[in-house]
Amino acid sequence: MKGKHLLKVSDNRIVYEMTIRRNITIIRGDSATGKTTLLEMMDACLRYGDESGIRMECDVPVAVYLTDNRKEDWKSQLQEYEGSIVFIEELNSFVKTKEFAKYVSGSRSYYVLITRWSLKNLPYSVDEIYKLTEKGKYPGTRKIYNSAEHYYSSHRMTPKSQTDKVVTEDADAGYEFYTALSKDKGLVCETAAGNSNVIACMRNNADQNVLYIADGAAFGTFMDDCMLYMDFYTKGKCILWLPESFEYMILKSGILEMPDISGMLEKTYDYADSEKFVTWEKFYTDLLIQRTRNTVKEYSKRKLSDYYKGHHTVQLIMQMMPSEVQNIFR
Repeated sequence: MKGKHLLKVSDNRIVYEMTIRRNITIIRGDSATGKTTLLEMMDACLRYGDESGIRMECDVPVAVYLTDNRKEDWKSQLQEYEGSIVFIEELNSFVKTKEFAKYVSGSRSYYVLITRWSLKNLPYSVDEIYKLTEKGKYPGTRKIYNSAEHYYSSHRMTPKSQTDKVVTEDADAGYEFYTALSKDKGLVCETAAGNSNVIACMRNNADQNVLYIADGAAFGTFMDDCMLYMDFYTKGKCILWLPESFEYMILKSGILEMPDISGMLEKTYDYADSEKFVTWEKFYTDLLIQRTRNTVKEYSKRKLSDYYKGHHTVQLIMQMMPSEVQNIFR
């Protein structure tokens, strides 16, 4: 599936509205925030149609997988929904399995998971974690309007003093780039060697002022633990910066001088097929490799070409960083 899809669910009292644009969307929130009501309204509309008194509007098919209509083989049920936006209730524990993660990686559907769990096997974006919020009432009526808002911000900047160290989750091309930048400023740069190791690095460097860099496109599942640790243990010393991906920054910088790329970055949802790319980071990497093959700018995920370490190129990429991060490397 591709595209950005607006979903609106309403009756004579409540309206829910949200936009789904990636293969995995997470809706969080405590009890009594409207998650169950949303699912029950959608399920009733799908079962009973107009007789339910509920209207559901979307430009693609929508399905709901509740705990009371599960089959013994969840995969068979999801296969019937292929090509749809599928909402899955949080009590379905299969969403935590590696088998489900593997299924999603090749699916033609988008999945909206209503859950308070941290789904360690799923690579989902920090930007696609939402909470349901009440936006107020329509004037002159009793209808309550609810929408989905971001649960986290894309980066957290709380620098207290000069940075001592840079830690990247990337161990390959991105790490090489930030190592070169750090060396010029006399900073130590280390790799966490994976998203799952960032918390351990925070624990080991709790007394230092550290900039942590990870690809936001696949860091969503680690955000709860990461934010908790930052709030209670690092005492505001660290900075967490989550760009979409290192490859996104290269493409966004204009280094390739190809005008069609800007459109792909602005509306990635229209180009990144969920059946082929489990995360947008995978799409950006594939795009960068394809567009630079057999040129002086040839990109490799494993080994960063010297071209990307040149002064002019580095300056262009740095312009894609927030000012707080740029200041660390200047």
